[in-house]
Amino acid sequence: MERYVVATRLKPGAAPAAEELLSAGPPFDPGEAGLSAHAAYISNDYVFLVFEGEAAHATALQLAKEHVIEVSRWQDIVWELPSVTADVPADARCLYRWPGQSVGITCVLTGVAVDRDLLT
Repeated sequence: MERYVVATRLKPGAAPAAEELLSAGPPFDPGEAGLSAHAAYISNDYVFLVFEGEAAHATALQLAKEHVIEVSRWQDIVWELPSVTADVPADARCLYRWPGQSVGITCVLTGVAVDRDLLT
């Protein structure tokens, strides 16, 4: 299984708009796309998207091409194109996770924190 994580820097004051977009979930069905897990995180300055599954990198790129209209909504709230990063920092908040109990991807939902170390 492959894990592919991308990050992009938010413009100042764009966090509320990013949270709204991320909380709505992706514009695709992660299972139908071939992913085993998918999550979205936000920190003060960055958005992180996690894709897991066979060929997660290729799947993420294909999804971006297929959903170019939805991806274009991010142009007003981010500074740059997403870049690959090693992992999501511990202080980032999870706003979306699929499936709900995915191993390897943890999330803070309704104020209840899940210990990342227990699920790795």
